[in-house]
Amino acid sequence: MTAVPASWRTAPPLLRALARWVTVIQLVGYTTSLVFVWHTTRLVPRGVAERYRGSVADTAAEVMQFPKSFSEMLTVTHTHLLGMAVIFSISGFCLALCSRPGERWRRFLIVEPFVALLLSFSAMWLMRYVDGRFAWLLEASSASMAVVFYVQSWYVLRELS
Repeated sequence: MTAVPASWRTAPPLLRALARWVTVIQLVGYTTSLVFVWHTTRLVPRGVAERYRGSVADTAAEVMQFPKSFSEMLTVTHTHLLGMAVIFSISGFCLALCSRPGERWRRFLIVEPFVALLLSFSAMWLMRYVDGRFAWLLEASSASMAVVFYVQSWYVLRELS
């Protein structure tokens, strides 16, 4: 007897419904976090750098920001790495059960958010303690991570509809 590979096409309707709603909720949550980042940084390198390095010397700043302490940096890193690892594990698992895109693309789309996550948090620490220009690396890796998350979600919802 040959085993049938697991896929959304062979999954029970109840499991498909669960995956659909988990994906929708993750999309809403992730989008909300991007709105928050836009609100606090305007998604520009200077705003990102000021968020972590502070803007105390800039008296013209709309909102005065103080440099993140080592303890705050650890808290942000700890909570985000663990939480986002769970999000990308769920979205990656759901994508792995899709028939599209091809296996090579699925492998890339599953691995990329984890690589981008490590790059983003490395850049955040480098930006805070080495040079504010690492905000560019943080923005680039975070943007890549977001795009891939939305692509993953699109494929999953497409397969589950």
